Amino acid sequence: MRSLGWTLAVAGLVLAGCGSGGTTGQGGTGLRQMMTHLDADGPAAGYLEYGDMAHWRKLGVVTENGPGQDRRWMAAIGAGFGDLGVNASRLAEPTGLNVFATDQGAVFGIPPKTGIRVEGRLDSSAIRAKLTALGAKPREIGGQEGVSLAEDNMIDMKGPQTAQLGLINQLNQVVVTDSALVAGPAAAPVASALGAGSSLADSPDHAAVADCLGDVVAAIVMAPRQPGGVTLYGVGLRRPAGTADKAVDVVCVLPRVAEVGKTFTERFTTAAKVGGKPLGDLVETVTHDDVRSGERTVHRALLTVKPDGPVMVANQLLVRDELASLADPAAPANPLDLVKPTS
Repeated sequence: MRSLGWTLAVAGLVLAGCGSGGTTGQGGTGLRQMMTHLDADGPAAGYLEYGDMAHWRKLGVVTENGPGQDRRWMAAIGAGFGDLGVNASRLAEPTGLNVFATDQGAVFGIPPKTGIRVEGRLDSSAIRAKLTALGAKPREIGGQEGVSLAEDNMIDMKGPQTAQLGLINQLNQVVVTDSALVAGPAAAPVASALGAGSSLADSPDHAAVADCLGDVVAAIVMAPRQPGGVTLYGVGLRRPAGTADKAVDVVCVLPRVAEVGKTFTERFTTAAKVGGKPLGDLVETVTHDDVRSGERTVHRALLTVKPDGPVMVANQLLVRDELASLADPAAPANPLDLVKPTS
């Protein structure tokens, strides 16, 4: 499964060189800006999860000391930070990385080729010193000076990452500057997020999905798990102006075959069954349109979430594989029908 440490944990709860960060890029979104640092031929091309911590601080949903009292948006604040977000309270003192004080984050790749890029104002000297105190050694990664806590993809259940930080091997290899930290189990994925290769933002497919998503505060862009009629999926939460706003989710589907548009429009409605219940139990409305980006046309649905509904319902549909059944004509109309009770 992909690097969904925070996303999957939240879904379960709800259902029961390094460049500068924090600015808008081409297309006017933080997601598109983040993509400029990720290699189009790297692991982020298969899976990318993005989140904007700075916006949640602006709204008071979090402070630099951690989550505030607003519980409604809590499911979204760790998007893009993976296990670093899940273990944020344990990391700040021993590593010098305060996740809640950073600006943007991106978890990318499919295990074992995964990594994370965190952007914001960082004290790189303090972080390197604290990682060195944990046992990290100097290592050149992607032509930049980095540090290494363990060999590539090594897991030491008695080492500092597990025993002290609550991680597995996410900090095996680290490159940090005063504006970004890139880390991962192995050096190659880390090198792919240092901004030296061809940019994912210049990939016509990924750029089209980012343009379709628009100004999102949390998002996932990923390739289908199985080949079919869809090239890329994108889901996201539109940036709320205030904590009292209704949550608006965005679903973007980049088709490989023409039939996807008709399937998506007909199946993805409030009457669609998700988790065995109508989608209308969670959202007020579903509206469809198409977004043209370059030579690509992306099919889009906007979901206005009910006040008591999960603010990231679109993410849940994606990670549970229900979105494919509602968008891809090659997928079953209802994946629950594939499970037959035994007598």
